[in-house]
Parts: sequence; structure tokens; C-alpha cells
Amino acid sequence: MGWTFPRLIAAGNDWFDNWCDYDGPACYELGTGGPRGGQIEWHYVGETGNERARIVCYARSGSHLSEVIDRHLRQGWHLYYRGFAVDTKTEARRIQDERLRRFDYDWNILLNDSSGRGLNKEYDLC
Repeated sequence: MGWTFPRLIAAGNDWFDNWCDYDGPACYELGTGGPRGGQIEWHYVGETGNERARIVCYARSGSHLSEVIDRHLRQGWHLYYRGFAVDTKTEARRIQDERLRRFDYDWNILLNDSSGRGLNKEYDLC
């Protein structure tokens, strides 16, 4: 197992959530890039117990990231997703926490403590 190839999930006002066929736990990243997927900048890492439901939630309401996602889409960026399927939500959280320790995800920092090094809060709004 490993990271999936980046998948386009939003462009402008259009959301594409019909590609997701996995309904198990996963660690995932959200990023922005151009229309062809080149030079994607990964902004957010999260974990979920159900990948398909999570992506549908982002497409429907954006969840806790709706404002920052909408702002980037209005600026002409496309939203991309990649996931890492795992056996348990605990394993997904472990991968997420490791990536948060190693990398500075700017959207996570917006949602975390002022130092920017805290682990992601629990957001299961969908």
C-alpha cells in the first residue's frame, strides 16, 4: 500500500466525488494545483474512518475547511486529494500525526494551536 495518485476533486464550482470507491479508514492529503495536476502543493493532512464518506462531505459542504477551500477555488486553483488506505482508523491517525510532525501543512496550522506544531484536532462534522 501507499499513497494514491492525486485525484481532482474540485474545480471552480464543480465537485467530483464519484471516483472514490473505498469506504474504509485512510490518511489523506488535500492540495491545490493547476488544471493538469502539476506542482500540487499539499495543504492539509487528515484521517478518516470512511474515505468515501469524507470526500462526499468535502464535496457537499467543505466541512471545517469550507472557507479556505472556497477561497482557493475562487482564485482559480483546483483541489486535489490523495489517500493512504489502512486497516484501522488508529493506523490512519498514526500516519497523520507523523506527517504533522514532519511537515508544515498550512491549513492544519490554521486549525491548530498558535505554535503550529500541535496535532490536528478531532473534526468529524460529516
